[in-house]
Amino acid sequence: MTARTLILAAAAAAALTLPAREARAQWTTVYEQFYLPADHNFVFRTNYPAADRLFNAFDYGHAILYEKLWTRPDDAVRLLEEKEYAFLTTTLLNRPPRLPLVEDAIEPRYARLAPEAKAMFEWAHILHRQVYDILADERLDEAAKDRELQRLLAYYLARKDLAFSLKPKTMALMQEQPYSLAFRQRFPKFNGLIWSYHWLQVGLYEPLVVGRTVEERQAGVAATVARFRQMLPGAPEGFPVVMPMTAAIAPTFAARWPELAIIFDNLHSMHDVISDILANADVPRGEKRTLILKAAREYRDDTTEVMSVEGWRRMTEMMGVHNQGGPAVGFLPELPKPTVPRGYVMRHDKDGNHVGEHKHH
Repeated sequence: MTARTLILAAAAAAALTLPAREARAQWTTVYEQFYLPADHNFVFRTNYPAADRLFNAFDYGHAILYEKLWTRPDDAVRLLEEKEYAFLTTTLLNRPPRLPLVEDAIEPRYARLAPEAKAMFEWAHILHRQVYDILADERLDEAAKDRELQRLLAYYLARKDLAFSLKPKTMALMQEQPYSLAFRQRFPKFNGLIWSYHWLQVGLYEPLVVGRTVEERQAGVAATVARFRQMLPGAPEGFPVVMPMTAAIAPTFAARWPELAIIFDNLHSMHDVISDILANADVPRGEKRTLILKAAREYRDDTTEVMSVEGWRRMTEMMGVHNQGGPAVGFLPELPKPTVPRGYVMRHDKDGNHVGEHKHH
């Protein structure tokens, strides 16, 4: 059986066994929306199929993570750190699905717990994929790419119920809440794998931007994917030790389109927040949805834990690119050496200045 067949068969079985009381959908007004119509849609899939298929495996990884944290909290460490981690790293990432998966089939119960947060992620992932398409379309010159990216950004922001803020959020929102750090402490391998996903997702923009010819762009994307795969053996030692930030991993991209970079950093930060809420056993099950929706509102608004763009850049630099997995282009053969130990939680003020380590109790 193919990896995709195995995934869908398992998901279908899980959906059939849903208890009736958990199968009832939460009352929600969110609705799905598809790509901005454009000639460049799915160009990245055509021109860079190996990289594109990895995103489908990443979608499975995020979905199965939330599903197991929510449905199997007492057994989640074994299931995720052993069984699912092994499946992802030895099977799925080596033979990723050719097309995006239906995440509702993989995370049926989590999708009913927090459909609003799930929709925010899906809307941002569509933005991710359309940005790849624009940058990968060889028919577009630089001015046309700028125009298309601005048109795409306006389309994304029109969904005020789903769009992440254009204001950078401080790390306090992700790392200094009562529930924070639970996921990375209990699930170091899976947390590192998720951060490596985020490293590649933002890192692939850089070779598409700095490559001067089709050949350079093709070679750059292949090299970035190869560096991602280099992180996998010996987990979690090869993984980033802090969350990768777009301005560090893809600095040229982030300098040209900072609003997109900020959206993606806020997206990846909220991924960590939801993992922590679900993984923290001190948060009662009846309060998890409330906390997830509160976090979702805070990542959409322009007032909660906001820092300046200059502060965001300063914080990104002070976190150290080597701690974030290293640059996505022009890297040395060996993986970078972190300058802080794994588990170190950096604190920054709202101006992006490093003010020491966060002591979590």
